[in-house]
Amino acid sequence: MIGVVLALLAAFVNSLSVVLVRRKLDESNYFSATMMVTVIGNIILWPLALLFANLKTVNLRGILFFIIAGMLAPGITRLLYNKGMDALGVSINASIFATYPVYSSVLAVLLLGEIIAPENWIGVICIVAGVMFIERSLGKPKTEMKKISKKGLIFPLLATLTIASSQLVRKYGLNIYNEPLLGVAIGYSSSFLLYLLLLTSKMQYSMPLWKDLRLFWKPGVFLSLGWILSFYALSYERVSIVTPLLQTEPLFVLLLAYLHLKGLEHISLKVVTGTILIVIGIYLLVT
Repeated sequence: MIGVVLALLAAFVNSLSVVLVRRKLDESNYFSATMMVTVIGNIILWPLALLFANLKTVNLRGILFFIIAGMLAPGITRLLYNKGMDALGVSINASIFATYPVYSSVLAVLLLGEIIAPENWIGVICIVAGVMFIERSLGKPKTEMKKISKKGLIFPLLATLTIASSQLVRKYGLNIYNEPLLGVAIGYSSSFLLYLLLLTSKMQYSMPLWKDLRLFWKPGVFLSLGWILSFYALSYERVSIVTPLLQTEPLFVLLLAYLHLKGLEHISLKVVTGTILIVIGIYLLVT
């Protein structure tokens, strides 16, 4: 039950970060926001990891898994997700990406030997369907009437596989070296290094660095906390349970956006349906 609570808290905290970024994005750009929250995360996480992690029994194999997991997600996953959003539009891309808990659960059964009861499978499917309903409600169909390229579908599909694989690799690392704080710090650093290698030529800020820091330090703090909570959730609970619960984030985003981003969101039938499905799914996962 501790893992379930931590996973839901992680989803909620991550949603706070998303809403805060959305509120400030008009004053900067997505790339600057992404890089800044990653920098903030490294600044916050490494002192905590060095202070509280048990470094006397460092396991290099576990650290290697943490590095790989960080490169997969958020590293490669975020790049593929953004490319898919450009090729397909927000709504379709997000709906395809929302299916990743199914892949995570299947891989957890095949590779980790996890046992999933029938009601848990129904719960996973309910959460995925609910998230897809909510994601579709957040889209803007009028801006997505352009012809969809079938080749563009590869980006969100690959993103689902990379994030699902990251969850498994992360769990492997925690099974070998159960130091969540160190794991999330290493994952953040490997992700940041990947961005530097791939995006150095695009690292052009539209304003002074200190101004981006002022805009995005709060979401950076919340996102770091969300990753810490998700790592600890995985250390207590199975991948097949934690991953669908983490994917409830869009529900919290919608609720927070409705409360704090007045006029930008509205409650539709799709939202109500999605919310009901997610609640049912959570109940079936935790019972």
